Amino acid sequence: MSPTALLIYRFVVILIGLALTPILFHHFSRLPKSKKTDGSYPTLSVIIPARNEEKNLPLLLQDLQRQSVMPYEIICVDDDSTDLTAEVAKKHGAEVVFLKDKPVGWMGKTWACQNGANTASGELLLFLDADVRLGKDALQRLLEQHANCGCTVSVQLYHKTEKAYEQFSLLFNLVQIAANGATLAVPHNVGLYGPVILISQADYELIGGHESVKNQLVEDMALAHRLKKAGLTYRLFMGDQELSYRMYSGGFRELFQGWIKNMAAGAILTSAKVFWMVFFWICSLTSVPIQIIRYAGEKNIPWMIVFSVLYFVWVYLLRLLSKKIGQFSFWASLFYPFLIFVFLLIFLISLLKKVLGLKVIWKGRSIAANK
Repeated sequence: MSPTALLIYRFVVILIGLALTPILFHHFSRLPKSKKTDGSYPTLSVIIPARNEEKNLPLLLQDLQRQSVMPYEIICVDDDSTDLTAEVAKKHGAEVVFLKDKPVGWMGKTWACQNGANTASGELLLFLDADVRLGKDALQRLLEQHANCGCTVSVQLYHKTEKAYEQFSLLFNLVQIAANGATLAVPHNVGLYGPVILISQADYELIGGHESVKNQLVEDMALAHRLKKAGLTYRLFMGDQELSYRMYSGGFRELFQGWIKNMAAGAILTSAKVFWMVFFWICSLTSVPIQIIRYAGEKNIPWMIVFSVLYFVWVYLLRLLSKKIGQFSFWASLFYPFLIFVFLLIFLISLLKKVLGLKVIWKGRSIAANK
């Protein structure tokens, strides 16, 4: 291929990525604010699957005790924890379900969620991860939307960060949101968002509960497929400061293991159309810094300047997107090539483990990645 043809090809790849940005991230549908009505709601059972969550759990349980609309019951499922998870849950008034000896064929989270649902007596079930944080009107907002749409509601939480390594989650979050298709002009919802799922007891039983996806590594996407198969709809929303989480707060190793667990399995469940759009978007992001390095090495200043301008266009776009999804710093956008490197490394490791059926480690358990 001639140098001119190569240059045109590189520009086309970059321009495709830039053009895909407003398509993939066309609209962020926020969970509407509460209308502060005094209407009655169906009884709500909050179910929290928890394994070694003694640090996160008190914060969530305190949030639940301050809600403008209180849940009927709070059930914490202690998934064979080795810390003080159960004691913390009891101290804050939650009903505790103790699990030991997870059956063969189940994932830890699906086993915990199913047991929590079996214990629950509410008309609605709200599954919450232990690292979720809720403002005082969060439950009312969720209940109002469930009443309005009459279907399952799930929320992509606003991602709060405190430590430098947590900035690496920016790109993973954007790819996850884009791959789910929820921000397209015409939403192409692929899966639910696992940390917050509000579903009626009737719909949950109709799709077979978590037992129907018991061996799935990415159970939230599998549950969405079960809902679609049963002819049921669901709505996806973006969170805000009132519906947030601090993901993988236990250190870079936890972040690394967590995203390895999710990436390849999630990609395989993504629709082909959305997958290829995300693929070209990532290629465009990656191409720009590579071209800057290339032309700098050749001392071709004019083209280095051209690609540097494109680089800062990407920095600007990433900064705009990062503000919509979480508390990410400007530096994460400015130095995004480092984020790209970690993202590609984790995705390749995740894909390798998925294809070869190798184990992934999560919360002290060894899990087959090809589930």
